[in-house]
Amino acid sequence: MHFYREAFMTYCVPAVLFLFLAGSIQSALADPCQDRFTALYLQLEQATPTKTQVTTAFKGEPPTTDEFFHAPQDHYMIVPSAPGRPWVLGYDNAVYQSADQGATWEKISEVDPRQNADKARADKEANAATIRNATCSEEELDGEAVEVVAADITLSQGMVTENRFTYFIRRSDDFIVKAIYDTRTPSSEKTPSLELVTTHVIEKAPGLSLPVPE
Repeated sequence: MHFYREAFMTYCVPAVLFLFLAGSIQSALADPCQDRFTALYLQLEQATPTKTQVTTAFKGEPPTTDEFFHAPQDHYMIVPSAPGRPWVLGYDNAVYQSADQGATWEKISEVDPRQNADKARADKEANAATIRNATCSEEELDGEAVEVVAADITLSQGMVTENRFTYFIRRSDDFIVKAIYDTRTPSSEKTPSLELVTTHVIEKAPGLSLPVPE
């Protein structure tokens, strides 16, 4: 009996302590703020129809603002502010454009929704591995309490860019009411670095009705 007790104290107790300490260290190293940012970034869309004002500002250029409407089942419409640019409509796995402010629509392409969704998820998961320098705070926006979650992230689709994303989440319903995407492209011998800030101001749009092309 003494031998088994001694063996337990010699081998098992240190092993149990090691597992306990490893778990404690892992918990200490976990970053709830970074986890929160990652969850927000991986979210493909919000679970309600939305209307978004998208303002894009290249450094040294005047900003432009477009409107983006999104309904369930990937039904969306983009209304540009610049005159002469076509409206864009996504519906039933196809993309349309209109040169007459939505009076008529012309199909310009078809999409594979499963393939698009799988690629979007894979791209986001690859980018999420680069998330760093996360910060979390609270402030007031338009008289409402919001959670502010930000982090640096590298995007590698098409062109590698360094970014600082900031989400503003309304506390009362966990709805993202604003997002700021601060982006910088790398410079080369032929092209200088580009800096742009894209700001999304988002509101719920219950009962949103979008065009259905014939």
